[in-house]
Amino acid sequence: MIVEGSRRPRSVTPAVVLVMLGTLVAATTAAGPQQAATLVLLLVAVCFWFAVRAGRGRRGARTAVTCLTAGILVLCAPFALDDPLYGGATLLLAAVLAVPGVVLLYLPDADAYLRARSGEHAENAEGVEG
Repeated sequence: MIVEGSRRPRSVTPAVVLVMLGTLVAATTAAGPQQAATLVLLLVAVCFWFAVRAGRGRRGARTAVTCLTAGILVLCAPFALDDPLYGGATLLLAAVLAVPGVVLLYLPDADAYLRARSGEHAENAEGVEG
């Protein structure tokens, strides 16, 4: 028996791929001090892990990947803006890839999939007793 909303919508896989590509591109701009580069690479690895978990239907992972993606873009901004030739364009490309990926994870089909996979029904989420 398949629960309604438990099949992965088409938007989830591209969302995961876009988030991964965007954070990876953002990480390429963090070529500053060694500690900053190490921190960014660690955040990217954790973001990849949460993105995969979000693609498998974990709601907490979706929230974590949203926060990590925003954090990575903010953390990489000073490094990207220090590079006068390609830094700003690289950061813009990262944002153009990652932000739509995060948005795709919040579409109604993806939200229904995540609720079904986490065991929460739409009626319980809205506060309607049934």
